Amino acid sequence: MKFKAFILDTISQIKSQFSTLISWLKEHRERLRVKGKAHFTILIVPQSEHKSLRWSISYRAITLIIGGFLGVTFLSAFIVLQSSTREHEIYELQFSNEDFIVQSQKLRKELRALHEVTNQYYEKTANLYLQLGGDSKKVYPLFEKDSFALLEPETDIFPESYRLQTDIYNLQSANELIKEITKIIRNRKNLVETIPSIWPTRGYILMPYGRYVSPITGQEFINYGVDIGTFPGSEVLVTASGQVYEIGFSSLVGYYVKVMHKYGWKTIYSNLERLQVKKGQEVSKGDIIGYVTKTLINPIYHLHYEVHVGTKPLNPYSFLNKIQN
Repeated sequence: MKFKAFILDTISQIKSQFSTLISWLKEHRERLRVKGKAHFTILIVPQSEHKSLRWSISYRAITLIIGGFLGVTFLSAFIVLQSSTREHEIYELQFSNEDFIVQSQKLRKELRALHEVTNQYYEKTANLYLQLGGDSKKVYPLFEKDSFALLEPETDIFPESYRLQTDIYNLQSANELIKEITKIIRNRKNLVETIPSIWPTRGYILMPYGRYVSPITGQEFINYGVDIGTFPGSEVLVTASGQVYEIGFSSLVGYYVKVMHKYGWKTIYSNLERLQVKKGQEVSKGDIIGYVTKTLINPIYHLHYEVHVGTKPLNPYSFLNKIQN
């Protein structure tokens, strides 16, 4: 009940204050209306007998004149301020435009340098691709420098934009050529892995490939491989990846190992001991298959090494690296 009485009392006070405010506004408006009808009179009395001059103006008119003057003053100040702001903005735009021109010239130079580097990169990539035996149809000609002069651009930035587009195209083309080069190298690497191309052991050519007279027996015979002189117990490495298809022993040549490679290649290793492989085993280039020994017919420690394609023997020296590992 006390809270309700408090609310009612508050509302009553608010109504009273509002009524007082309304009454004051009405009285003030009435005073202004009455005062506005009053006139301000200026009387000019000359010293001669001329008629006096009398000029009368209402307070309302004076108020309107003063208000109009203040309005014009504020409007003029606003226009001047706006004009000053626009001049400042124009100055800022001119400064920004000059800076933009400088930056554009720097960017133009950098784009031209990038264009030169991109062209050189594409040309070198294309030349490498062709040297590796790539398809010439996949190599596209570059845009010449003078081709930009034949264009009629609508703006100064058009040549740079066009040049940048050609650079992107040339980089994409070079990327495609690099993929082709990777495939070629990978295929050749696989081919190299299957071709005998390393020394089977460290040493020197004791007896070459072909016909010669044996210094021990004095008889002429054909050597279908090469004999490599080396130290006792030297490691014998398989010269290409393949599969061991035959292992045997002879009192004349000791243990021997024959390895079959891809594309019809075969290699034969004789004068071995302590073999490290078995028949049917897969071997990789550089794997140890045994160790060098000597035989009854040749007391010098050496490895007899042969290379065949199908049933035809070839000179192994042609497939040996000139520098031993």
